[in-house]
Amino acid sequence: MSYLIRQMGHIALATPDPEGSAQDLAEISGPRIIARTSDLVTLSSNNRRHEVGYFKSSRKAALAIGLEAINAEAVGEVRRRAMDHGCKILSERSYFPNIEKALRFLTPEGPIFEVHTPVPRDQNARYVGHGVHPVRLEHVNVRVENAKAFGGLCEAVFGMRLSDRTTNDELQWLRAADGFHHTLAIGTGEAKLHHYGFDARCFEDLAKVADTLALKSRTMLWGPGRHGAGDNIFTYYADPNGCVVENSIEMERIDCDDVYAPRTWSLGPESRVRNLWGPLEGPEYRAAGIPFALEP
Repeated sequence: MSYLIRQMGHIALATPDPEGSAQDLAEISGPRIIARTSDLVTLSSNNRRHEVGYFKSSRKAALAIGLEAINAEAVGEVRRRAMDHGCKILSERSYFPNIEKALRFLTPEGPIFEVHTPVPRDQNARYVGHGVHPVRLEHVNVRVENAKAFGGLCEAVFGMRLSDRTTNDELQWLRAADGFHHTLAIGTGEAKLHHYGFDARCFEDLAKVADTLALKSRTMLWGPGRHGAGDNIFTYYADPNGCVVENSIEMERIDCDDVYAPRTWSLGPESRVRNLWGPLEGPEYRAAGIPFALEP
């Protein structure tokens, strides 16, 4: 199966306070604010025009997970496959301006995706400002009632490939054409966007995130630690809307699909799939996340 998705695209988030949410993300995780309107504030951590968008709303919710397609033809192929797999087409326009072609749809398990052609690369990759200036928006983690079925749908519709799984598919990690271990992570639970993650540059950046949280009288939810699946060193904190933000470094990159075999991890008492270094996540981390919404 050929990849239809090149990499993580963008996330569209609904919030009563777009400006405050954007400022918080910029000050802690480090993407800079690119543009503002009365209803939308966008941020990016590199030369792309946007990676995160906060839309004015009375609710706190995830509007869409954006996946950047290989090309415009791939968007059309995703449309055909999505319909074949019982997804509901919501729109053929992106939430964001300056996107040539897009498709937004609701999956049977609840998450909403927006598959789109490339975001314009017309920003300066270097910038001044708060935060750690990460490399890119790296991945998202969603929860669904049936992780196995949802993972299969994502493989079939997006052409993504399985990197790792747990024994009974309680957790799955799927990669796109860029080869990073996962663009989409899947866990079991009520449908929601649990977290979105940034690729930082070094361990000192993760310490700076923690120090900034402390200066704001806030704490991390979990970390630092090193994931077994993905091998990345991680930290997590909660954003003002109740979603979790991950900042991590050193995610594994799979350079040859022909020789890579997905690993199966136990979730038993001795399992290290979630943290090779020590403690597992606490109840506050597990309970976090925001629901999906069809519109702002």
